[in-house]
Amino acid sequence: MTTANNKNPFAISRLVSTAVIACATMGSAFGAAPESPAVANRAIVPDRTVSSTTMSQKNITDQWLALWNGDLDVAKRLIAPDFALHATLLDGRPDTAIAGPAGLAAWVAQSHGFFSDLRFTVQVGPIVDGDFVVLRWVAVARYRGGIPGAGAAVGTSLRFTGTDILRMQAGKVKDYWLNADTGDLIMQLKLGQAAAPAAQ
Repeated sequence: MTTANNKNPFAISRLVSTAVIACATMGSAFGAAPESPAVANRAIVPDRTVSSTTMSQKNITDQWLALWNGDLDVAKRLIAPDFALHATLLDGRPDTAIAGPAGLAAWVAQSHGFFSDLRFTVQVGPIVDGDFVVLRWVAVARYRGGIPGAGAAVGTSLRFTGTDILRMQAGKVKDYWLNADTGDLIMQLKLGQAAAPAAQ
């Protein structure tokens, strides 16, 4: 695990560098009623016969989660050499800035630099369609600090969600589309607000 670079923190945080949310959609996202804990934490799996292909993709999903939960060695065997990210980065870099196993592993490691106890679990899926695997994840963590403009206290508990779409090729992740609930995370981090004292 590496330490985040405070001079350019948004470049590598999966949790913050997910997608630029249009102003038109922010209001509806913020106005949505929160899920009850029982509903929000319940895992949902498609009700269908599990084929051998699905079992294989389930194994891939487990490895994908292991990678995002900090096992960086997984990237060497799971991520294709020509791996491509498809997501808008908040720091303005093109998505091609994160490429290949090493690029993704570095992004994961530096995400853990901003958030301690970072843990991803699957809430929905995996849903498999040919070479594609889709899953909705839930992440929990504590804010370590170091994100410019964040008013949340160090130690603040965070919970947020997102959806990953993976395209497999020859048993490896070739393409990755990321859609995370960035607006929710921005509110929890209190971006643009004065920094608060460390959480107890």
